[in-house]
Amino acid sequence: MATTSHPKHGTDHPEKTSDASLEAGVEQTFPASDPVAATTSQGSRAEPPEAMMHGAGSKPAPGADGVTLSLRFPDTETAKLALEAVVREGPIDRRSADIALDDDRVMMRVEVPRADRARLEGLLQKHGAMES
Repeated sequence: MATTSHPKHGTDHPEKTSDASLEAGVEQTFPASDPVAATTSQGSRAEPPEAMMHGAGSKPAPGADGVTLSLRFPDTETAKLALEAVVREGPIDRRSADIALDDDRVMMRVEVPRADRARLEGLLQKHGAMES
């Protein structure tokens, strides 16, 4: 029966290094953009999660100079794709828009700043919107 000699732990075979040793090696090595939290109530991000998450059905506060665009679409798929485009390219808050089936028409209503009305309406028309 042959006996195998075991090398010093972790020197020749890093895959055999214990998890505790690995954790000790990376402790406090987070990048500066994501520092370790000082308290457990805050978490490791600078922005609290409550500020980033919106409750179901919540809407952004209407702007003082906001106007509502009402546009018709040939189908719901086109409306959804147009909405994603205006959220990405606009940019607008996703919660400021509603897509609804009105009789047999697909309608989108979007609350936008008055100064951006023409630009955002043009963007939606580029993605399939028609006058209501």
